[in-house]
Amino acid sequence: MKYYAGQVVTLLNTEYKPAGSAVICNYEHHSNKYEVDFIYPDKQQADKISVPEERLRLPTEFNP
Repeated sequence: MKYYAGQVVTLLNTEYKPAGSAVICNYEHHSNKYEVDFIYPDKQQADKISVPEERLRLPTEFNP
């Protein structure tokens, strides 16, 4: 487990480009994915989504 609950990360889309910021909620051991709160551009409330670790980066790690 690389990230911890409450940590702000950059979420990458399926093409591994930045989609926006997300907040780590927890790590799902059974699926090896992280549950994150992510606010889609057309919404005001965060959705909980599950994403694999390779689609998460620390904000300082991503250099376009």
